[in-house]
Amino acid sequence: MVQAMVAITPEGCTGCDLCITFCPFEALLPLSERPADHRHAKRPVVVVEASCVGCLSCIGSCPTEALHEVLSPPDNVASPLLHPPPAPATEPVKRWSRDGTPWS
Repeated sequence: MVQAMVAITPEGCTGCDLCITFCPFEALLPLSERPADHRHAKRPVVVVEASCVGCLSCIGSCPTEALHEVLSPPDNVASPLLHPPPAPATEPVKRWSRDGTPWS
């Protein structure tokens, strides 16, 4: 069985944040600070790999097609989710209002 994951092409991410609301597992978050070498004015979004389950519900939301599917090889002994890389510093996104309705 092949494990799907989502990845973001950093150069393609404009920081529009549209993908964040499409992720039911809160695996897409903006970086806490804009990298100096990022060519767009807004902070880019990154995948928090420890939270991504590979549902791919976010891919169609990206207007620049910076999101793409990454497959792990079918001969992997263990899922890449077991040992994700350290998460980058991100900023939490308020997804629900006080009465429990979604912001988007």
